[in-house]
Amino acid sequence: MTYQRLNRRLLAAPLALAVAACAGSDNPTALADLETAVEFEVSAAEIQTLEEVEFHIHVEERGMHLDLLQAELAIRHAGGEAIRTVALEQEGDEYRARVTFFEPGEHHVHVMGMPRGHGVMGEMGEFEVDVARRHEDIGPYWVEIATSPAGPLLEGQEAHIHIFVFDLLADGARGAPVTGLEFVAEMHHPHGTEMMLEVVEEAEGEYECDYTFSTAGIYELHVEIEVGAEEVSGEFHIPVFSPDADEPETQDDTGGHGHGDG
Repeated sequence: MTYQRLNRRLLAAPLALAVAACAGSDNPTALADLETAVEFEVSAAEIQTLEEVEFHIHVEERGMHLDLLQAELAIRHAGGEAIRTVALEQEGDEYRARVTFFEPGEHHVHVMGMPRGHGVMGEMGEFEVDVARRHEDIGPYWVEIATSPAGPLLEGQEAHIHIFVFDLLADGARGAPVTGLEFVAEMHHPHGTEMMLEVVEEAEGEYECDYTFSTAGIYELHVEIEVGAEEVSGEFHIPVFSPDADEPETQDDTGGHGHGDG
């Protein structure tokens, strides 16, 4: 697996909030005095919405692995309120978390931790990640999808599915919106049933359909477009959560696939 290294080593800022909490305790070292370095990696070269990625965190203090009794990621939009908090699981000398983003744009990821021997959570480091709207190359088109609400989607919830179609330029970049297309969109339920969706062009290059997600799991949205005498198709995965669960049922391959079927 190829990892994107967002910040090789980052010296954590002094943890001022932790100083008062540790004052008067028997701890010989306050959190603010720790010489902490954080290494942050993500499992995808590009982070896209609706796609699960893994974050890998290494925390060192004076060049040695720092053991955290509790560790988590606090995620928020740039300049906005916190979106969610995700627990980090320790595996050997690193901490890992699987995260799905539902809205594009810049996000701030704060690494929070409670070192052994301290009784308070503190911020170990902050990182910025850019999230792109989920897209696939389908034949001569660049196709993006989004949902309203943006998510996380919950079982039993009806949502609008937006399919944006653009010309795919020779250099692989996104071109102009494509209007007037008639294509097939089919939703595959995690339990195997399939439903054809009625697609309507709501705006220039923006097509919309509705679907009610009856259960939690990973749904597959199939998009089939006729190009001349051929049909090209692509597949997008949409995670749906149970209200009392952190993650939907997963499968081995949670990425979308674009391909031509001639």
